[in-house]
Amino acid sequence: MVAINIPADGLFLAIQNKANGNFSERNCERIISDYVDKFLEASPDVLLLNVCYRRALTPSEVFDSYLYDIETDENGFAIKNALGKSQKNFSPTTDGVSKYFMSFVTCARELMKNQIDIYKIAIRRIRKSGCRVFLSIRMNDGHYTDNPAINSSFAMKNGGAHTIDRDGAYLDFSQKAVQNYYFSYIEELVSTYAVDGIELDWLRFPPVLPKEKRTDLHILGSFMKEVRDLLDRQGKDVCLAVRLFATEEENLAEGFDAAAWIAEGSVDLLTVENFYIPTNFEIPIEAWRGSIDKRNKDRHAYRLLCGSDWAVSCVARYSIAITPALVRGFTETCLDRGADGVYLFNFFEENDTSSFELVVDERGAHLENCFLPRMKAAKMPQELPRRYVHIGNSNKRYPILLHKNESYAFEKRIAHPSPKCRIVIGCDTKTDLSVLVNGHSVQSIHAEPIFEGFEFVPEDEIGKKNHFIYALTQAAPIVYSAALPMDLPNADKLFVEIRNSSCEAVKILWLEIVCE
Repeated sequence: MVAINIPADGLFLAIQNKANGNFSERNCERIISDYVDKFLEASPDVLLLNVCYRRALTPSEVFDSYLYDIETDENGFAIKNALGKSQKNFSPTTDGVSKYFMSFVTCARELMKNQIDIYKIAIRRIRKSGCRVFLSIRMNDGHYTDNPAINSSFAMKNGGAHTIDRDGAYLDFSQKAVQNYYFSYIEELVSTYAVDGIELDWLRFPPVLPKEKRTDLHILGSFMKEVRDLLDRQGKDVCLAVRLFATEEENLAEGFDAAAWIAEGSVDLLTVENFYIPTNFEIPIEAWRGSIDKRNKDRHAYRLLCGSDWAVSCVARYSIAITPALVRGFTETCLDRGADGVYLFNFFEENDTSSFELVVDERGAHLENCFLPRMKAAKMPQELPRRYVHIGNSNKRYPILLHKNESYAFEKRIAHPSPKCRIVIGCDTKTDLSVLVNGHSVQSIHAEPIFEGFEFVPEDEIGKKNHFIYALTQAAPIVYSAALPMDLPNADKLFVEIRNSSCEAVKILWLEIVCE
């Protein structure tokens, strides 16, 4: 199963960049249809449309949008007038945010004024293709929480009374008013749009409970039951999906008990992944299955997906844009560990710089668009080349410091090995390394070539110019490549040991296995 989340900013920027000032419904439908078709060409099983940040991007009578503030009562419900219409005021405008964010928000506001609902347009197009379509709701958001035009009036109401620490930032879902506010929006979405599922994206953004209440797992468990009952009352076969952290321990620490939600029949689809950007190739699917199956006494059916963001990283801040080879390695790893499929998040349109990969051919080293190929790669994970990044939790594992004669070892299972595999190691300095694979010494270790324009980027320069990293040589001063011993072409499990044989200490910044 392949699920792709189409970001809201992608949808609106497609119109902003291509409408040429013509925001008619006909022109918007043409642009959105063309945009959605690019994703459909990858033959996904599910497309998800993100419908909100802290404000709704859909026209709403119950939830603050980028056009209106909705007045709510003390219970979080929209206040209605004598005619049953919501009391609302025009939302404030601002130029106090990034040009990027302001661009798509301005477009969304203009379309709402013209009563053009691009979600209805996109849903019609997706359903016509036979692909399933979900709406994805961000249960919190961290963008510009001090800005009343971006943050919601509900979050900032009464001095931020509905938020954790009363700072206006993170909504407090231990409050019934907050639950009701989001419940009303979910109800509105299901009643308005013909969709196959609703996703509650709890990963955007934690925390959602005050620290002292995160051990009370019934708070969010009860809310999930209420949402499940709502969907069942609709008389439609609507899937309830959630997006959470990669490990059960991380989720429980925030008050998310996904195994219980599945065991109680509330959740049908669980996606687990790292929070923001570092795609995790080592999600503990076996542990998830064991925990869920132990508690799922009534054998409620569910699916478990592994999520990937637009990039992967080892050492902090150095994020390499996901390429087709990385998607294949990620997908193959997840399926081999027992996942039902993968979930691709933040895969933008083809003119975004994160959608390019480094290619070396007769023209030399250059970037090529890989927007569609990297999505298609999730459907054919056994093809070559494949890259497997040894990441885990990058913020804790890297950099790996090795003093003289110290070693670092890790294990990697490869479901579809190829005769030509190599271990790629990024270091902070030149050093003498010795590498053993399954007890066999690797004889051929050499430095990877550095191509013009793809040299190491010093840490103090990362982020200054919104760098996208495409080559390992940009993430580490020196990158070594170690070919696997020739007598190991059919090994499906690799035990790798890297030893520092020099007299100086060395830091390992990156580790991956490449199969070609």
